[in-house]
Amino acid sequence: MTDCFALLNFPRRPWLDADALKQRFHELSTEVHPDRAHDATDEAKAELQRRFAEVNAAHQCLREVKSRVRHLLELELGRAPGNVKSIPGEMTEWFMEIGGVCREVDAFIVKKEEQDSPLLQAALMGEGMALNDKVTELHGRLQSELAKVDAELQSLGQAWESLDGQAEERWESLPLARLESLGQRLGFWSKWSDQLAERSSRLMF
Repeated sequence: MTDCFALLNFPRRPWLDADALKQRFHELSTEVHPDRAHDATDEAKAELQRRFAEVNAAHQCLREVKSRVRHLLELELGRAPGNVKSIPGEMTEWFMEIGGVCREVDAFIVKKEEQDSPLLQAALMGEGMALNDKVTELHGRLQSELAKVDAELQSLGQAWESLDGQAEERWESLPLARLESLGQRLGFWSKWSDQLAERSSRLMF
């Protein structure tokens, strides 16, 4: 398994500074960019292309919080974390509320698209704006929850920092169960955030 943290020369952490990660990616990608191999052999060009692809894939993995947490769990556990599909009890109300708003938006969009008259479509504009306000408010609350998870991931980083350089029995000392729980919540928060953003976009057209 490729260690994306090691590939980008970053310590394993559930939280990373986005600007520092971006800077490291630019430095490494410049070093291995295929355009630097104008006069190189085909073999050397192919090797640069491979390394450039690896650096890019590692950056894509680590910059997204959800994929970074999953990757970190895979590295520490030696296996992929469980693919838990059930919604945690504390998130049930969110699921119901977001589902209700999405269904309301979908029904409105169908109604709007069925109108052939520009005049009638214009009459629905106020309803659409009110719905978008509801989506925006809910999306903002959801982003606040994501920020809380982000802060908790940052605080969990202290456990990894204390074990830097220790290779054996790390999993016994790391809060992996808590990280796995946060990863599960991140999966739902991210999916719902995307769903709301998509509805908001459709309401604007």
